[in-house]
Amino acid sequence: MSAAPALSLHDIILSGHVVSGHGRGQVLGFPTANISVAADAPTPPDGVYACLVTIEDERKIYHATMSIGDNPTFDDVTERRFEAFIHDFDRDLYDFAVHVSFVARLRDMVVFPSVDALKEQTMRDVERSRQILAEYTQR
Repeated sequence: MSAAPALSLHDIILSGHVVSGHGRGQVLGFPTANISVAADAPTPPDGVYACLVTIEDERKIYHATMSIGDNPTFDDVTERRFEAFIHDFDRDLYDFAVHVSFVARLRDMVVFPSVDALKEQTMRDVERSRQILAEYTQR
């Protein structure tokens, strides 16, 4: 019996509700929607991704940069987190259902030597994500 084919990045759609996090994204200048994802849901490996996000009952598609992992720069996070920084977005999404489609993997999850180094890399990640998503949506 052969194994099921592996899902490609583009085949994965995460769905879940936005829940409270530590609030670090807001402090760093990148407020995130922390998404509660079912434990048995197919997910991509830990890392940072360029994504498309939809919010329940809305037709609009938002661009986002998503971090998946245990936030290794901070030693107080023990569980895997799904955190989406939705570009140019400023609304409270707590308890809303969201759906995330993955467009591109930007990098692995890594430990940074300082919060400033993490913030600088996040700025580069968001800029790269914006470029990738702009090209992707113009196709």
